[in-house]
Parts: sequence; structure tokens; C-alpha cells
Amino acid sequence: MSERKKQQVADVIITVYEKNKAIHTDLLYNRFCKISKKEFTEIEMKKKRTKLLVFFALAGILVLFYMIGESYCEGLSGGSSLKEKNEVMCRYKYDMIVDSPNSSFWQAVYDCAQEWAQKNDAILELRGSGRESDYSKLDYMNMSIAAKADGIILQYNGESGLEEAINTAVDNGIPVATVMSDAVHSKRQSFVGVSDYQLGMAYGEIVSSYVDEDTKKILILQKRDIDDMNESQIYTQISNSVQKAAGNNDIQIRGRNLLSTGTFETEEAVTDIFQQKRNIPDILVCMDEETTECARQAVLDFNLAGKVKIIGYYTSEDILAAVEKGVISVTCDVDTTQLGQYSVEALTNYIKDGRTNSYYNVDINFLDRAAVEKMRREADTDEKASVE
Repeated sequence: MSERKKQQVADVIITVYEKNKAIHTDLLYNRFCKISKKEFTEIEMKKKRTKLLVFFALAGILVLFYMIGESYCEGLSGGSSLKEKNEVMCRYKYDMIVDSPNSSFWQAVYDCAQEWAQKNDAILELRGSGRESDYSKLDYMNMSIAAKADGIILQYNGESGLEEAINTAVDNGIPVATVMSDAVHSKRQSFVGVSDYQLGMAYGEIVSSYVDEDTKKILILQKRDIDDMNESQIYTQISNSVQKAAGNNDIQIRGRNLLSTGTFETEEAVTDIFQQKRNIPDILVCMDEETTECARQAVLDFNLAGKVKIIGYYTSEDILAAVEKGVISVTCDVDTTQLGQYSVEALTNYIKDGRTNSYYNVDINFLDRAAVEKMRREADTDEKASVE
């Protein structure tokens, strides 16, 4: 029998078998006895292999077309990143505008705020002035307004024009929540943090506890755009507390505003303080993380560690290590988790309900060497317990 005839016979057998499983193939072999069972099996397997090859070829073509289509669509969207895709998926777009966005303090606040934003169908972008940016906070505020952000979280510092920008945002339907520093005369919806009065009272109590008979000069460093230091509640409350604790001792208390333009300018300003030997303070009060870091480095550079008492701010690893070594006397621990969470809640509540709390208070705590060492021991104990 020719190969073509054998193929035709096999086709008939397979067709009949598939339509009626009750007919045994041996009967079919007998019906078409001129083709052997072995030859039939080989033809059947060949057909199955051919079908499989065709199937996988078609599947491969479909996958290829899918990949090409995805690349084409991504090209049309300008190669959209995961962040841009999230923006499309999320309902709200919030901007967080701060000084020194790369600092560990604001990174910690942002990380928590971003987590809560995602839980509330929003995406959060961190923006800020500093060494790596040529833009001011006012510039970023205007950008957010022009981009029609759904909400703005702002670290207010009194920069000229910033209060007017807050009002413009609110007038355009964009809610604003200020963090850590408040714009009390603006139209902002909410303030999240510790009021200057409370912060001044808390710092005043701590600073007073470090005043002794050798204390002659105290310097308070802030990043606020104010001309008269007496307008600062932080300065006023610290000054009042120290004077009460000093009694008849004559202590010079000064305040100084530092530029909020970046780490380099802060380093220069702090270094300049220690270069003027007659004006080196006995107690140096730092009201932000960046200034605290610069003060720590300055006392080390000028061999004044332990001689100048630094009252610091925040709990980065470098600051905590400096407290343990006695380079920094004590530092203020601000609850960054609450800051991030409450900031997002303030905006979201206002958008959804048309109202929100005007003031969200966050916790602060001061850590000296004993407190840091205790915290380390507790962390080690928890780590060992988790391993076991």
C-alpha cells in the first residue's frame, strides 16, 4: 500500500474511533487489513506531534504579539513608570513640600504618609527645597496649584509669599495641611504637629535642667523667616523658663534664624558660630535635624564635645550615637508615624466629608544617654526574642 493510501486509511480509522469509542480499533484494522497496527500507531503519533507543534507555535505567536503590543502602548505613554501607573490608578494626588526632603526625619514622615495615602486611594509625592533643588517652597506650592493637586502637606516656615500661596490653593479647592510649623493666619484646613508654644515649653523645661552656675550663654537656632526673635513662641518660652531657673544668675539668651536653603548653608552658619570663640555658647539649642547634625560635627571639629551642651532634635542613628557618646546631651524625639498618618487623614477627611480637625497633636519625648541605652537594650531583647 502506498504511503498516501496508508495516510487516508489512518485518517478514516482515527475519525471513526473518535466518533464512536465503542468500535475497537482491531476491527478497523481487519476492515482495512492491508495496514499494520504498527504503521497505524506511527501515523497517529505523527499527527499528534504535528498538532502539538502547531499549538505551541500559535501560542508563541500570541505571546509575541502581546509583548509587542505592551511595548507599543508603553511607548505611546512615554514609557510610563510604576509611579505614573499608580497615579493613574489612585483617585487622589497629594504633594508634601518640606525643607531638606532627603533628611532621615522627613523621609520617615514621608514613608508613613505614603503608606496611609495608599490606604486612602491616594499617591503622595515628596518635594522640597535644599542643596539638590533650585526651587523654593513657594515655587513648589505654585507648581502644585498649577498641577491641580488634590491636597498639599506643607512644612510652613514663614517664607515670604507662602501664606498667600496657601490661601490661593484653598481658594482653588485644594486643601492644605501644615506640619510642625503652623500658618495660623492662613486659610489652611489643618495643622499637624506640636504648636510653637508647646514645643517652646517642652524645650524650655529641658534646657533649664541643664543650666548650672557655669552657664553664661545660650543660643537657640531656628529656621524661621521672622525678623524679631521675640515673635517666636519657641524662643519666648525657652527664654522664660531659663530665666526662672537661673534666678539671679545673669545668662545671655540669644536666638538666630538660619537660612532654609540647604545643608551647606547650615554647615557654614554653625561653623561660623564656633569660629567666634568669644560667642561660643554653653548651651546650643537646635530646632531641626539638619542643624543638630551640623552642631554635632562642629563640636567634634573644634574639640568642644562635652563642653558645649547640645539640645538636639530628632533621633537619626547618628544623633542617637552622639547622645550615647555624650557629644549631644539630649535630643527631641518626634513621632514621625503620627505626623505622616495625621497629615494624610486631615486632607482625606476634608475631601470626603468637607471638614476636618483644625489641629492634630503629635507626641514628643526627650532622650538622654540613659534613655537611649535603655532603648537599645529593649531593641536587642526584642530581636533575640523574635529569633528564638
